[in-house]
Amino acid sequence: MTEKINGQGLRPTDTAGTRRSEGAKAVSQQTQARTADKPSSADTVSITQTALTLAKLEELVQSTPVVDSERVAAFKDAIAAGTYEIDDQRVADRLLKFERDVLG
Repeated sequence: MTEKINGQGLRPTDTAGTRRSEGAKAVSQQTQARTADKPSSADTVSITQTALTLAKLEELVQSTPVVDSERVAAFKDAIAAGTYEIDDQRVADRLLKFERDVLG
């Protein structure tokens, strides 16, 4: 069974049972005023040492360049000079290792 949102379903919004008396409103306002003066546990935040360490690590990672330009320059120079050699056996071994790690 569904109820209409406009208040004309099972529980109309303008009934005597749902109206607050003036006394109840005053008590509610006094309670809110008292709790506003007291600090609650939600007002304090504590950060663990682990969280601080993780924040520092994140800053370090963010400041590290994505590309090692010195290494790229060394590869370019070796290729241009014709001295760069590819170890095909090492490449094949690493490809096989990668496939085993991925496929299980």
